[in-house]
Amino acid sequence: MGCCSGRCTLAFICGMQLVSVLERQVVDFLGYQWAPILTNFLHIIIVILGLFGTIQFRPRYVTGYAAWLVVWMTWNVFIICFYLEVGDLSKLVGFIYACYVVKLISEEEDSFDFIGGFDSYGYQGPQKTSHLQLQPMYM
Repeated sequence: MGCCSGRCTLAFICGMQLVSVLERQVVDFLGYQWAPILTNFLHIIIVILGLFGTIQFRPRYVTGYAAWLVVWMTWNVFIICFYLEVGDLSKLVGFIYACYVVKLISEEEDSFDFIGGFDSYGYQGPQKTSHLQLQPMYM
């Protein structure tokens, strides 16, 4: 029995990742969120490029695949810790989101006054003008 080379091991890891991400993609299609579907699709493409780089001896593809794996693993660890509410992670994200909402609400916005049109001073009622005089109508 011979030992597998590093190339063979990397090809096996890429294949296993491809199988697992395809299973996750099927489960994500059952849901209603599109962000995990798109990120899984991006991950599938990068795993295929990593597999191609491993088989064809393309160091750029393998390096890009390794960099993507670091980002992918960091993101997955963050999501796991976020859902398990490890530490103050959920409070920190909630605080950042609350600051963003307060900023949106407190910004002065251009609003449309349906009665007077674009009016930055608020509603001003109709003003009487002296040049219009009512004339009686004779029939």
